[in-house]
Amino acid sequence: MLIRHKLFYKVIAVITTFVFVSSAWAVDVAIIKTRNLAPYNEAITGFTINCSAIKTKEYDMEENQARGQEIAAQINNSKPSAVLAVGAPAAQIAKLYIDKSIPIVFIMVQSPEKVGLNDVDNMTGISLNIPVQTQLRALKALVPAVTKVGVIYNPKNTSNEVREGMTISSQLGFRLIAAKVDTPNDVTRALRAFAEGIDAYWMLSDITVMQAFATILNYTNDRKIPFLASSKVMVDRGALVSLAPNYANIGNQGCSIINQVIGGTKPSQLPISPPKGLELTVNLTAAKTLGLQSIATNAMTFAATEGYKISISQ
Repeated sequence: MLIRHKLFYKVIAVITTFVFVSSAWAVDVAIIKTRNLAPYNEAITGFTINCSAIKTKEYDMEENQARGQEIAAQINNSKPSAVLAVGAPAAQIAKLYIDKSIPIVFIMVQSPEKVGLNDVDNMTGISLNIPVQTQLRALKALVPAVTKVGVIYNPKNTSNEVREGMTISSQLGFRLIAAKVDTPNDVTRALRAFAEGIDAYWMLSDITVMQAFATILNYTNDRKIPFLASSKVMVDRGALVSLAPNYANIGNQGCSIINQVIGGTKPSQLPISPPKGLELTVNLTAAKTLGLQSIATNAMTFAATEGYKISISQ
């Protein structure tokens, strides 16, 4: 009799454990990433750490559309609770080929509305774009005495950002001097628009202009002009300072949105969000070389005030 009782309790224990594990892993998320790239992997790590209670399966489309379609078919067959799409190509594959009944959250996408990811019923996500006001407030905090700021842009890419920047800069007490380009080769000519002098340069996430980064960096270094870059990589290459998304934080933010859609909130009810938990990076070598150590000090103070992560590049 005692043996039967023990066996009975063991069976109950196994069943209870099975039910617990099944319920713990009842929610699953398919992750499709554009390719094996360090920033994407950082974001995915941030997601999996903060969504550790969610079972995930990761797919790499290797920036290949045909492979992406095959992955989408596999995901449709597995019917996950949600899909996390990492990078614009992965998000576009998800938009086109994932079953419309499966909610999709995208991350690591620059200007999602420009690649057709807005106004999709089963999709929402996080843009890599930092609001213009946030960028220019940071610039003003780093260079309080600024009166003229230079910016170069391709109207096909970032005309809205420059238009908004004109209004915000006026509110903050400085003037934005903008020069248009159509190709990276036009940047040298565009720099002549700053002949009367500028107090700082604002780098947009404009693919045309970013291809001429070295030209702009040399220009600002020669004239000891503070260079607010659009990425940490640029600071590592010699720019003075950047305010940029922290990829692990974007993954964490994506986890929060995934939890909402799994909880029943429709993606269409969640607007595309800007990145949270930004990172301010300062190149101390550049600051010393340019005689701009005060900006490094201002950066530390500003980051602490805003709750941004601060990184140092040498």
